[in-house]
Amino acid sequence: MVKQNGAVLHALFALTDGVSEQEFFPAFEAFYQHLKDRGFVHNCRVMRRQPLEGFGAPLPSFDYHIEFEFLSLAKDQACYDYVMEDKEPVRSLHRAMNSKVRHGSAYFFLTVHI
Repeated sequence: MVKQNGAVLHALFALTDGVSEQEFFPAFEAFYQHLKDRGFVHNCRVMRRQPLEGFGAPLPSFDYHIEFEFLSLAKDQACYDYVMEDKEPVRSLHRAMNSKVRHGSAYFFLTVHI
């Protein structure tokens, strides 16, 4: 097995009632592109959940799953620190995106390559 570096931040969430994908994705893309332009995020995937009857019952309720790929844990930590500073321009980009996410619906977890 080839050892790989990197980490993936997973976000599970639902959109606020009345917010469409067409409204969410421009705000998400602006936030993601800013983080990518700053050299934090390497890649990203956005997926819509397709529930399977009889499976996944213990999972939290969510409609979307986003994966932010980082080249290292250090890049992930630097990105987290940057967003948590809550300074412009990331503050406005983050808030614009989060305003479209249902409050209390977001779950995050980090995985690392082995």
